[in-house]
Amino acid sequence: MVYRRTTATEERREARRRLLLDAAIKLFSQHGFHATTVPMIVTEAQSSTGSFYLHFQNKEDVLNVALKELGQAIAKVMSGLMRTQPDALKRVSLGVETLFTFLAQNPEQARILIVESSGLSARIEQTRRAILMQQEDQVRETHESAPSLFAIENTTIAARCIVGAAFEVLYCWLEEDPKTRIPAAEVAKAVAQFNVQAVKRIPAKPR
Repeated sequence: MVYRRTTATEERREARRRLLLDAAIKLFSQHGFHATTVPMIVTEAQSSTGSFYLHFQNKEDVLNVALKELGQAIAKVMSGLMRTQPDALKRVSLGVETLFTFLAQNPEQARILIVESSGLSARIEQTRRAILMQQEDQVRETHESAPSLFAIENTTIAARCIVGAAFEVLYCWLEEDPKTRIPAAEVAKAVAQFNVQAVKRIPAKPR
């Protein structure tokens, strides 16, 4: 007899996988990747070790899946913005602000991207870098779409500086006390303003 997976079976399977993934993200953010164990993830998800290994190869595999999901979510948010804003300088500003705000609203995922995954392994670093490069490519393409508006000719360097600044400020913001740190929206606007001023071409004054 051939076993056929029904829609209900697939939904239950995906629900169990989701619980394990969400539990891992929470624990990675709270305790760090190295301090988090598979038994901790299983307990947090109220699941079983067997179920964990049915869905994931190991702890690193969970982190890799979480990063890929985050990359897809960021891409979806950013692509919508890029399509609706025709002005290149405004795209840079709104892009930085949107990226910062999105990650600030998802601090657990932001922490594993910026803190926990950095330099962890070749596989994880490749996934992490793909997310950063995705953002750099968007900024670079925006720059190249209207070169007369920008002061920096090397679009790759400009894109790396813009994205790098956003992630560095976000890292510092995540490390600050949530009770006393500046609201994310205010920080996002400041970072966006700084980046635009840094790359914007200033028209020459008439003699």
